[in-house]
Amino acid sequence: MIQFVNTIDYNKLRPAFNNDIIEFYSTTEQPTYAGITGQGLNLILYPNPNGYFRINMKEYVKGLMNAKFNDNLETSLQSPNPESFVYTSEDGTDNGVYLGLRVTFTINFEDDTTESATYDLAWIAAVQQIEDYKPMSKLEVNILSPFKKETANKHYIKYWQGYPFDVSIYYDSLYLKFKNNTNLLSADFEVDIYINRFFFSDGRTDETIEDVLPMSDGFNEIRILQEGVEDEDDKFLIVEKVPYDCGIYLKWFNPMGGYSYWLFENTAEIERSVKETGSINTDFYNIENSRGNEVVTGKESRDEVKVSYQLATEDERDIIKTIIDSPKIYLFTGKPYSQNSYKNWTEVTLKTSRVTVKNPKETLTNFLLEFELPKRYTQTL
Repeated sequence: MIQFVNTIDYNKLRPAFNNDIIEFYSTTEQPTYAGITGQGLNLILYPNPNGYFRINMKEYVKGLMNAKFNDNLETSLQSPNPESFVYTSEDGTDNGVYLGLRVTFTINFEDDTTESATYDLAWIAAVQQIEDYKPMSKLEVNILSPFKKETANKHYIKYWQGYPFDVSIYYDSLYLKFKNNTNLLSADFEVDIYINRFFFSDGRTDETIEDVLPMSDGFNEIRILQEGVEDEDDKFLIVEKVPYDCGIYLKWFNPMGGYSYWLFENTAEIERSVKETGSINTDFYNIENSRGNEVVTGKESRDEVKVSYQLATEDERDIIKTIIDSPKIYLFTGKPYSQNSYKNWTEVTLKTSRVTVKNPKETLTNFLLEFELPKRYTQTL
């Protein structure tokens, strides 16, 4: 009979970028080899001297998931239709952020007999750290944004009016209710299974999720009800609604598998670095007939923007610091208070290599980050 060294938790929503080691063996006789199969998966393993098979699923899952972390979603928000604020995998929102597989583990023996076990497993394009690991269940609502400190069911987000904003939520059914405990108003949403992105705004203030789910200025505690019924396993979204302000607006793919947003202070400093691409020797004349001895073929130039956010609270810090490890960062180039699309975001790279994410002597944290913009187009020979 096939046995697993550690029981497979098939209800676990597994982070694809952490180790996922599975070890199994047979209790009946010495095996010859084992197979692991699923859609797009066909692996052969050979046992160690003790007859055990061991595999780390991480690299195979990453290959099948093919996460590129790009955000090319075009929204069309239409009040008062709640579903127009929700975008699913059919709209291209998954971008390789979710993978569900029916995986079969089969042990083969010399007499051509086999033993097997099959599990439905699910992964999300997330990564967790040892010091703050929190298990996620594929049977529950999972908000794809960092947890509030020392909680396992609350997530803090900050929403600036006049800017595009969304939050991603994993769910394995077709209906969710959002109940705003702050003003006792609620809204019902039909959703797709797995990944849903709830857009609060595309930048406009006359077409926002508040047309179906009003929010108060300041803090709103939104309870997310599975199938519309309150449950002890419900998750809470703590939304801080902030009036419009000028600044540098960024979004990035966060470690939970969704996008985070932040408005940095309107004190950005931009520096431009320039270097020559090469030169051609033209020193062919006497000095009295010469206008120079080389021709520059062109220049490369790139802008770097330095942004800051002062006196970040603990909740704010826990969001901002996730940009440091992010594989995809975008700079907002659109216009606030107007309809924007994915084309109004430019990919940038974090250049800062060392960031203080916590100072035990200070309750609040100051961030100073430097980003490299795409290479500028220049005139060259």
